[in-house]
Amino acid sequence: MRKKPEKPTVAKSVYKTAAYLRLSKGDGDVDGIEKSESNSISNQRLIIDRFLEEHPEMELVDTYIDDGYTGTNFKRPELKRLMYDVDEGRIDCIVCKDLSRWGRERIETGTYLSRIFKEKGVRFVAINDHYDSLTATGSDDHLIVPIKALTNDTFSRDISMKVRSSQSVKREKGEYIAPFAPYGYKKDPENKNHLIVDEPAAQTVRRIFARKIEGVSANAIAGELTEEGILPPAAYKRRNGQKCGGFGKTRGTRWSASQVLHILRSEIYIGNMVQGKTSKVSYKVNRIIHKPKEDWDIVEGTHEAIISRSDFLIVQSLLNRDTISSPNKTESYLFSGLLFCGDCGSAMNRRTSTWKEKQTVYYICSTYNNKSRGSPGCTRHSIRESDLIQIVRESLNRMIRKMCRFDELAKRLEDMQISMEDAFARDQEIQRLQQDLEKCRVLKSSLYQDLKEGLISEQQFNSYREQYSERERRYQESILRQKDMIRRIYENGIVAGDFLNRFRENPQIEELNHRLLVSLIDRILIYEDKTVDIVYRYTDEMQKCASILNNAS
Repeated sequence: MRKKPEKPTVAKSVYKTAAYLRLSKGDGDVDGIEKSESNSISNQRLIIDRFLEEHPEMELVDTYIDDGYTGTNFKRPELKRLMYDVDEGRIDCIVCKDLSRWGRERIETGTYLSRIFKEKGVRFVAINDHYDSLTATGSDDHLIVPIKALTNDTFSRDISMKVRSSQSVKREKGEYIAPFAPYGYKKDPENKNHLIVDEPAAQTVRRIFARKIEGVSANAIAGELTEEGILPPAAYKRRNGQKCGGFGKTRGTRWSASQVLHILRSEIYIGNMVQGKTSKVSYKVNRIIHKPKEDWDIVEGTHEAIISRSDFLIVQSLLNRDTISSPNKTESYLFSGLLFCGDCGSAMNRRTSTWKEKQTVYYICSTYNNKSRGSPGCTRHSIRESDLIQIVRESLNRMIRKMCRFDELAKRLEDMQISMEDAFARDQEIQRLQQDLEKCRVLKSSLYQDLKEGLISEQQFNSYREQYSERERRYQESILRQKDMIRRIYENGIVAGDFLNRFRENPQIEELNHRLLVSLIDRILIYEDKTVDIVYRYTDEMQKCASILNNAS
């Protein structure tokens, strides 16, 4: 295929000239907040205007400004508009402050200068680099320009590394670095890296969590909010003159189930700063990689919580379970998401039967129910809902009285001269785990000597070392869980918030509801002989509280 001949660049009496200006977040400041004056749009415009005054043959047709766009790629809206105007014959000369304004990517910048502009008959001028394609020599095109392009490319890489390093330090310190505050919060006017509660939006967040605990589906919650005219996150922020991200592209006034679920799953609402969920492939490739949760930057207690930790954990549990709503209603059945077969562990299915116009509600094992579909067998495990309600109500009344007593014990910790760190040191479970951890480390360390003395092979060494490393990890995680439990007891008592206050004077439940059940019960196991095993929340906290007080006496 014959190569298309290049259009020669010759002097003209008049050039239809475009002024191109660009400014990115990285220019002059790694935080992207303040720009170096040397690269500011106003300074670029001033330099270009002065240059055009000295070159009357260049008539300015239009000015193209990409503000906030990186020079490491050429997918910029104003640059695309400029090149379209070039193709349409409206522009035959481009003027920039310097080569870095056109681009910081060495190869593609070189392609524009050495091929694209020549093919399209475009004169290109980089003022501060003293480059003009009309008068450029071979030395300029083949030596000076490539060196400058390489320098600009290196600068972009260095700036990218500085930005990432700066942001990483801020994330580790729990400083908020995103450009937009999450729904329910706003940026502190006195400290842009700190979040404060945006009360009107926070009320909606609290309602979303409350309705989920009551058993309402995310889709139904979205419908309620839309019907009542409550604006979704992006619309709310726009109405209040706030910048918005995340859902910013959602222009309507209708809530969606995905928006509700995003709020329900976010730890930001319990006061934890969660950042670093994604990263870019490189400073040249604008592709986002989603990182695993263990690689996120999570710092606890960086700002005021909107939702209690206990309610948040309840919601996370419900989101992972089947909470089927009753027909024509938005709320779940009373025991939805709580009943499981005590033998096979499957969820229990709700069934109704009618005899002589009397309806009976009962539950059976879902594995047994699916026998006809080829599932492995289990027995029926049938139990009537009326019997289950009575059993659960009596058990709950006993449990609430017990919890109230233990919660009072937890409050005694405030009057005792025992710090949280002292409680960590005295806790018997933590001491046992630390002893096991130390033994594991000693055994792991001895493997090297066994290998050196030929007592074990290299294959055995690698296998044992991997096993001990896994044990180490489990012991460390268990220690952290125990410490976290003690921390919650010191900060919140047995149950966070005022949940138990309404039961203190009259700890007697007459009627059950879904919110009460999921607040106190993790799961209910049904056995074939109709034995009911209720697994309560907070039992570990109560035992831990008793242990702390016993060790203190």
